[in-house]
Amino acid sequence: MKNDESTKEIWQAVKTSLRDAFPAFAYDLWVPALELSDIDESRAVLVCTSDTKYRIIKTRHIETISRVFREVLGYPVEVEIVLKEEPETREPETPPAEVRREPGRTSEKMMGTGTDSFVFHKEYTFDNFIVGGSNKFAHAACVAVANNPGEVYNPLFIYGQSGLGKTHLMYAVANEVRRQDPTKKIIYVTCEEFTNELIEALAKKNPLVNSAFREKYRQADVLLIDDVQFIGGKESMQEEFFHTFNELYDNHKQIILTSDRPPKEINLLVDRLRFRFEVGLLADIQPPDMELRSAIIMKKAETAGISLSPEVVRFLSDKLKSNIRQIEGSLKRLGAMSLLSGEEITPEMAARCLSDIVSEELPLSVKISRVIEGVCDKYGVEEADIRSKKRTSDITWARHVTVYILRKKTDMSLQDIGAELKRDHSTILHSYNTIENEIKTNPPFAAEINELMNEIDI
Repeated sequence: MKNDESTKEIWQAVKTSLRDAFPAFAYDLWVPALELSDIDESRAVLVCTSDTKYRIIKTRHIETISRVFREVLGYPVEVEIVLKEEPETREPETPPAEVRREPGRTSEKMMGTGTDSFVFHKEYTFDNFIVGGSNKFAHAACVAVANNPGEVYNPLFIYGQSGLGKTHLMYAVANEVRRQDPTKKIIYVTCEEFTNELIEALAKKNPLVNSAFREKYRQADVLLIDDVQFIGGKESMQEEFFHTFNELYDNHKQIILTSDRPPKEINLLVDRLRFRFEVGLLADIQPPDMELRSAIIMKKAETAGISLSPEVVRFLSDKLKSNIRQIEGSLKRLGAMSLLSGEEITPEMAARCLSDIVSEELPLSVKISRVIEGVCDKYGVEEADIRSKKRTSDITWARHVTVYILRKKTDMSLQDIGAELKRDHSTILHSYNTIENEIKTNPPFAAEINELMNEIDI
């Protein structure tokens, strides 16, 4: 039997590794209910505070936990899980972030043989990234980059709203590059952390510190920067990154950037950096369609040990449309509710449990009608005119706006909108691009459209 301090250290190391072995939401669901009470050279005893979780962990996750113990200790032990009859009240663990760091300090755990990198997450791979129509281009680009870093698509600029898998793909590239060549120096940093490090280096006014900062990033074989949109308006950072970019690019080192918007929409970004961001490949990720959402829900539920009927999967895929994080959070809540109440997960139970997230949506026909009605009221045209062949300037403009708002406020594709308004795809695309370009160049019009979209209740 090891002493208390030794047991705590071992359990902390095991929990850290379990964060890599489980998806974040699955870790939150199962691991906080466990505590290491005893361990020796042949056996580890874990106490579980929940009867229901005890049964599920013991039957579904014991092999994973045993494997992690073996990896941490360097030798196998028999993992025994016992139930604590009177669980103590305990503080919830801090939810895991994608990358966990000490406040104000960039992690320096290395992937490879260098000295600086990031906390390595083995769970993010190409194998467990679910591919669909909304992300297959970005996925294919990342696979190509991982197999030939610095030689194709450099830089690779991935953009899309939060929670759609951009960071997962970055880690997947890092995983594959490291698998193929463990000597590669791979550095991951958020834009905020890069900024903080630069500010700290400049504040010390020490040439050696500034040199160390530059050497750290300019000697990377693969540099991954998350949320690069925050570089906008930061002159010192843009200047430093410009030179870092050039150094890496000229030496055929791979650069991967993610953002919530394309380079041309990053405010206050100097042209020379914008050009460099666009010189490689731009790959966007769109919100998943219903088919992809269903696949994601089934995969993540299976990983977490949550049983869902086809009816529940259909219900969730129809209601959870924002992003993958919303799906993960909803599954975590459903799993916890089912465990605590003993109630089977049904569409009715899911609707109650997720009532603050999902709601009964209006039929698509009602949404279309409300958009057209709102546009017509705004621009003084008749609803029949929007679908007619009339091409007067006022009707054509109202039709352009209708197309734009339908695309932004519903799940309709451009093809769907064309079918609804009896227009071909190229005409609908022209309408959409006309309004989008006007919004970018005409701030008063942008405010007008934003106000109109807020007024349309769908």
